Amino acid sequence: MGFLSPYSHVRGFNYVPSTAVNDIAFWRDYDEALVERELTFAQRLGLNSARPFLAYVVYEHDPKSFLGRLRHFVRAAHDRGISVMPVVWDSCFDDTRPTIDSTENKWIPNPGVQRLGPEFWPAGEAYCADLVQTLGSEPGLAMWDIMNEPLITSWVSDDVPEREERKSTIWRFVHHFCGVMKELDSAHPITVGVANVATLPNVEAHVDVLSYHDYLPTRAAIRSQIDDAIRVAKANQKPIFISELACLARANPYDVTLEVCQEAGIGWYLWELMIGKSRWRDIHGVVYPDGTVRDPSIVAAIRGFFRRRGPDMIPPAVDKEGAATRAVGQAKAWLGSSDGDYAQGTALIETIANLLEAGEHVPMSSPPSARVLALAEAEDNESNRTELVRLLVLWSEKLTAVSS
Repeated sequence: MGFLSPYSHVRGFNYVPSTAVNDIAFWRDYDEALVERELTFAQRLGLNSARPFLAYVVYEHDPKSFLGRLRHFVRAAHDRGISVMPVVWDSCFDDTRPTIDSTENKWIPNPGVQRLGPEFWPAGEAYCADLVQTLGSEPGLAMWDIMNEPLITSWVSDDVPEREERKSTIWRFVHHFCGVMKELDSAHPITVGVANVATLPNVEAHVDVLSYHDYLPTRAAIRSQIDDAIRVAKANQKPIFISELACLARANPYDVTLEVCQEAGIGWYLWELMIGKSRWRDIHGVVYPDGTVRDPSIVAAIRGFFRRRGPDMIPPAVDKEGAATRAVGQAKAWLGSSDGDYAQGTALIETIANLLEAGEHVPMSSPPSARVLALAEAEDNESNRTELVRLLVLWSEKLTAVSS
């Protein structure tokens, strides 16, 4: 476990501001107040490290402003007990050419496949030197992630004739800039966040710390990859952690994945903190811009508390004290009146919705209480009263069925 302990305490998050559609927009349209507010959400969750993706084209357009914004980010994070691991370059996902005016809601590579060759390297080295000059003495800097998922790009897909040559181009770029950053900054370790453990042999000799990503669909698969990762770490005598995990669309839910990581003692960065405008908003993210959350079980998992799934679970008994029976009876009486008070009706339906949710009898992807709140705030008109009546009938029947 010695190969986990140096970073087993990491409880990190990948970060794109809630207002940004991509990482170019992150740094081009940088909003200090927004960043500080969202980093405070991370602080409240108990998260302790951030993984932001940088954007060379923003630096190229205005180096001074970009570096100032990056410095602000690291200092704002440090003020909240959060370290920062900047991602210097990124290969994902295609051959899009990055531009400073990009407004596409897609993930854009950095610096782009057009700039992977040696002719770009001097400019890239100057950029790296400025990064180190700006952040090298900042106490909030944890390490450098040299390149995100180098091979996860359609530029090297199986049907590309030049696939092997292009893969070599990518790895030469990665290895070169690993050397550049190690020479520029001997005080901070470097890593490369590869897509899986199988890719680690391509970088293990070039980094100080190993890191990989996990979006696997079962507990056994997640744990098996962790075990494989530990074997690689031992063979290289280097620590290891997971720099991306959790995806609702890959059967890799936050609470399950984080529970396996806690059991194994491995550090992690979840993808991602915010639910905003990015392309990931419907399958990733913990916190909405107003500070509400997608699912409290994610928050609990981040804090180290997990849903019980054993045979000795004690299910909620929502009618143990007769509350469900009373609510259904009161709803029937209200429905039987010709002109029931609208506010009384919304109070009744809220009671029933709360019992259904507390008893875990409804899917929380569309919680009844959300519809109740909308009705309570609406005027008493024919349309809203019709909907109130419909839901009272529907949910009363549901509550009767689950509490009998």
